[in-house]
Amino acid sequence: MEKICYNGKYIDKSKFFLSPDNRGFKYGDAFFETIRCFSGDPLFFEEHYFRMASSFVIMKMDVPFNFDMDVFRKLIQDLLIQNQLDQKSARVRITFFRKDGGYYLPTKNSINFMIDAALLDGSRYNLNINGLKLGVYKDNYIESNSLSQLKSTNRLLNILAAIYARENNYDDVVLMNNFRNIVETVSGNLFAVLGDSIFTPPIQDGCVDGVMRKVLCANKEFNIQEKSLSYLDLLNAEEIFITNVICGVKWVGQINNSHYGQNKTIDILNFFNSHLLV
Repeated sequence: MEKICYNGKYIDKSKFFLSPDNRGFKYGDAFFETIRCFSGDPLFFEEHYFRMASSFVIMKMDVPFNFDMDVFRKLIQDLLIQNQLDQKSARVRITFFRKDGGYYLPTKNSINFMIDAALLDGSRYNLNINGLKLGVYKDNYIESNSLSQLKSTNRLLNILAAIYARENNYDDVVLMNNFRNIVETVSGNLFAVLGDSIFTPPIQDGCVDGVMRKVLCANKEFNIQEKSLSYLDLLNAEEIFITNVICGVKWVGQINNSHYGQNKTIDILNFFNSHLLV
């Protein structure tokens, strides 16, 4: 029987039900963290942990009493064991939601949390064989504020953009902010190779504070710079790639009539795999 971890207790997934007054369900008053695990170990966990800690502050939620890095690592590891995923690659999601009570104004700031896990194929990050074909989504725009960097459960813009991509035969679409700067894609943070440098939009432009983005920007070898990007910058780039913790890095092959290489993307892929195997 598949298990989940709810507030530190392991229960059958089929026996877990949300309250009709759950604030995450009613108002999107929740955030989540998606973590890739390999052989029972959550990868890049320190970066994930500090992003969760930052999200509590932004969301004005009380930090749970057992929110300790080692404690939560152990909760994840034990869940993987219970679901027989400790010797495989797995996708773990931790969802934090404010406790029931109130309408827009909550009656309390304490939280509940749930951890669930699912099997992933493969033990390493692999490069997509065919370059992704990207479009540009212009029906709605990301607001440039602190809420945009959160992995909140209110992802309506991403949902509508993903539907737009499917309807127009794109693999993914580029999202823009209210100043018409390039921000990210539906599936992750975006990077553009221009000359000897790699550029990625700054957090202030509205992108999610991605863990893989943070890991890459901290590595001086790749000469990654934060810079507001225009649509013209993308068309003039030599390479474009997308990062997220589940896929690692994805090579973009085409935006409109512009086509892109993959040399730097392969370097990034090898870098991520070297971290995965330590």
